[in-house]
Amino acid sequence: MKLTKKSGRLLGLLFLASVITGGTATALRNLTGVKTNSIDFLNHVLAHVSEMKLAIYTDILSSIIALGIAIFVFPYIKKYNQRLAISYFGIGLIDFIVIIVSNIIHIALLSVSTDFANSGATVIETNYTVLANMLYDMYYWSHFLMLMFYSVGGSMLYYFLYKVKLIPTWLSIWGLLASAIVFMGGALQMADVTVSFLMFVQNGVFVLSFIIWLLVFGFNIEKFNSHA
Repeated sequence: MKLTKKSGRLLGLLFLASVITGGTATALRNLTGVKTNSIDFLNHVLAHVSEMKLAIYTDILSSIIALGIAIFVFPYIKKYNQRLAISYFGIGLIDFIVIIVSNIIHIALLSVSTDFANSGATVIETNYTVLANMLYDMYYWSHFLMLMFYSVGGSMLYYFLYKVKLIPTWLSIWGLLASAIVFMGGALQMADVTVSFLMFVQNGVFVLSFIIWLLVFGFNIEKFNSHA
């Protein structure tokens, strides 16, 4: 597959589609800022079933697009370094699987809340609450695990772009730093250390800048041909 300046713009469009669908899923998820150790959590989930279903659909779509990005850039990275290309695609595939699993967990949470509402029972409220809390914890851990894999894959991509100079050096370095911060934030959260949401938001600022650059300027093909 021949690399052209338009290839960079197409990559930018893929990233934009992934950001839009992923951002929509995050906005509709409705699982943040809710106490999960009470029956109110089940009622909250039940009240937002429609939005949560839409969040699941859009998140899966976003993950498919992200996997498509890995497939799209694979031949270009392979031309530079085959091991790096295989590793990047492998991480992207693992990240895709983790996202699918996390959404299956969310579907199970929706089922539990629906079963609870239909049961009309009060003596087993504790059982439903414990199960819902367990499913939330499973989703929580899979979410931050996904972010860690995402950051590792991003680091590989930005390292490749840094080495072959398809985009400005400063932009590649920014991507490497942003990915490292996301990885650190995800790892700390998994270690039960609460971190600022800004550790993840900063990556969004970078990705938007990265997308704009690709859409406007595309790839620097001349420098890629001299490095590949």
